[in-house]
Amino acid sequence: MIIDDIALTMHPEVGPRTAIHLIECFGSAERIFAATEQELIERAGIRPAVARSLSRREYHPAADRELQFVSEYGIRVLASDDPLYPERLKECPDYPHVLYVRGTADLNAGKWISFVGTRKMTHYGRRACEKIIGELASLCPDTVVVSGLAYGVDITAHRAAMDAGLTTVGVVAHPLNRIYPAPHTGSARRMIETGGALISEYHSGCRMERSNFVQRNRIIAGMSDGTLIVESPRKGGSLITADMADGYHRTVMAVPGRIDDSFSEGTNHLIRSLKACMVCSGKDVLDALGWESVVTASAVSEQELFQPSASFQLSESHRQSEPSQSSESLFASESFQLLEPLHSSEPFGQPETDLKLEAKESIISSSSTSRPQTEQERLLSCIGADDPVSVEELSITTGIPVQKLAVLLLDLELSGAVRSHHGGFYVRSKV
Repeated sequence: MIIDDIALTMHPEVGPRTAIHLIECFGSAERIFAATEQELIERAGIRPAVARSLSRREYHPAADRELQFVSEYGIRVLASDDPLYPERLKECPDYPHVLYVRGTADLNAGKWISFVGTRKMTHYGRRACEKIIGELASLCPDTVVVSGLAYGVDITAHRAAMDAGLTTVGVVAHPLNRIYPAPHTGSARRMIETGGALISEYHSGCRMERSNFVQRNRIIAGMSDGTLIVESPRKGGSLITADMADGYHRTVMAVPGRIDDSFSEGTNHLIRSLKACMVCSGKDVLDALGWESVVTASAVSEQELFQPSASFQLSESHRQSEPSQSSESLFASESFQLLEPLHSSEPFGQPETDLKLEAKESIISSSSTSRPQTEQERLLSCIGADDPVSVEELSITTGIPVQKLAVLLLDLELSGAVRSHHGGFYVRSKV
């Protein structure tokens, strides 16, 4: 019974490996709780205090409350013996016995790849991430992109996958009654609505701890055929994920970066030390993972491989209809915060459209109230001389698509009106 599976993982003395050990000894969670204290000690070799607690079913009342919670929030509970549980993950020695899933994605269908990297990605990293995912969508439409819903590479990969028509799955480090970071609420909702899913091993009573983020990385690595590190400094969580993927005998890949770029030190080191395959395109990913393309090699020209796929190209009207998907950079924060719980009338807390309006108002309030007539003048009025502003923020404020902004910003930079900063940020040139 699923209540036994939940109760087993709720016990503070029963971690993933202990849960696996107990399941292997008794065959199921139900049989574990049917065993006597002495049987638990003799067959599983666990401490008497833990055996006594399990035999008394001390955590079944909490598990019963959790069943009510998941029913209220539309969350699936998958135990490791459930046929819907991801088979790839069960190949890992420390897989979680229970997964909480929100969304309809088939966790055993398609070709799975995880994208990870720095939270402070550069414009180069963003372009590389979007380019590779766009090409994968053309070459292998059944690709599933996995990441952690964090700032930087994670959220870029999720959005690029959705824009390209791919399924994407987010593995989070907290219960599914909240979204962290909060500004990614709209993207999380969109992932579910487009056939993806959110996954967590944490029940509703768990607190969000820093260690949870490292723990969830093993799920990201374990669910995928390979892990691609897009951009990473010399130290970072994405390199931990790469080590985990390598330990699970998964293919590790990395996008090369500039030799003098601190944000590429980690990826370049992985490639140099032969710990990762160098990939520069979707075709490189296929070669590294041994995937077969649905498109023959002759049908894809070299020029096409270095351009985003047609399905990945968003029309101007489509981008303007979903402005909330680019508001998050205004709210980037390294702090850990308690997020609003889900509500049946408004899932995942504060709507992202409200966040977008707040962001837009905060920028407009610092600019001139008179609206310039030309796009360049309108754009320039939104760029200050002190605080660098990102392309995404400018797109929200002006309503100009990102692709068009790149041309306008280049013209302003060449004329000396603005200066570009590292990571795709801009400031107005001081006279």
